[in-house]
Amino acid sequence: MNAANNGQLPLRERNRLRTRNDILDAAAHLLSEKGYAETTLEELSQRAGLSRGTLYAHFPQGRDEIVQEVYLRIADGVYLHGVTLRDDSTNIIDRITALARALVEATSRPDGRFYGIMGADIVPILSRVMGGTSRSFEALMKQDLHEAQDAGLLPPSAPVDAVATALTGAIRASGAAAALDPATAENHIEAVRYIARGLLAAAPV
Repeated sequence: MNAANNGQLPLRERNRLRTRNDILDAAAHLLSEKGYAETTLEELSQRAGLSRGTLYAHFPQGRDEIVQEVYLRIADGVYLHGVTLRDDSTNIIDRITALARALVEATSRPDGRFYGIMGADIVPILSRVMGGTSRSFEALMKQDLHEAQDAGLLPPSAPVDAVATALTGAIRASGAAAALDPATAENHIEAVRYIARGLLAAAPV
């Protein structure tokens, strides 16, 4: 039985993906520990145990391409985790809190800290790729809040879209705070729950 029939990638492709992931793992930790300026290719090659040539073989555009890929990998993980937790939740308060949990859990990990507190020097590098997860979370909360409004849990005059924007900002702030002090992660998740509960006091819990 060949590799395709066995549902496995060829060994060469598996090794390529493993090396690529090793580079991204090392970069994620370096970015979180030292920031963008000190995440040099020299430092990264030492941390990953690979030559600079190998780094360029996988990321021809160098450091900035690696940084963008690290960011997108974390962002995708946050989105998928958030959607999974949200889908498993049975009420609107839990659905909103689920999105906060996905972000805060990511930024409180050693390899995700930079995702919560990015320095000004890295923002131009990520300007073309950043913000997608926040926009997606905001859209999901708008959906939930409109449903709450239709169910009479929010006043008809409530500015639902603006409320979702405010909640998105609160979730981002919670992620940043957890990145600075991971021990407070659960407190920040619970704070978002309190905000949601206050908005939807009549919602079932």
